[in-house]
Amino acid sequence: MPIFGKKKNDNENENPIENTAAENAENEVETQTVTSASTKKYETPEGFDFNRYFLAERRIVLENVNYEVHPVQPNGQVKLNGKDTIIAQVVGNAGVKVTYNRTLKFDPEGPFSLSVSFAVMLVFNPGTRDEIDWKTIDVANEFRKACPALVTTMMSRATLLVAEITSASGGAPIIPLK
Repeated sequence: MPIFGKKKNDNENENPIENTAAENAENEVETQTVTSASTKKYETPEGFDFNRYFLAERRIVLENVNYEVHPVQPNGQVKLNGKDTIIAQVVGNAGVKVTYNRTLKFDPEGPFSLSVSFAVMLVFNPGTRDEIDWKTIDVANEFRKACPALVTTMMSRATLLVAEITSASGGAPIIPLK
């Protein structure tokens, strides 16, 4: 059973195509060439196979909060900019730490700046850990695509914390929507 994302039905996008025998032979050769060149051992048709390379145990933790009050209040209008980032770091032979960060800043500099980070440690499956060179894979991008439930959970926690902090500082809660 997949733990990081739902496995799509293998027959979901099949459409019957009628071709002549010559077209079938030509298409088969092209398909074999493309498949052998583009399919990587660690991928499934849905993308990177997190269920194969990582154990089911995982826990999302608050990693960092940085809230800075700026003494100079801006004159005129300010624009609130939000930026969300996901980074991944290989942690020795233990696994990969994936960090979701939400940063809020004003332009021009406003009353405060705020950054909230949550992380999840993906523990390597010892039986498959050494099958890939982890430095060659963009794990953050693969995580973003293959693990939307975990990304959404970290995003929701960051949004809630931003709202709590901005509300506790005497203003209306800021709830950044992305």
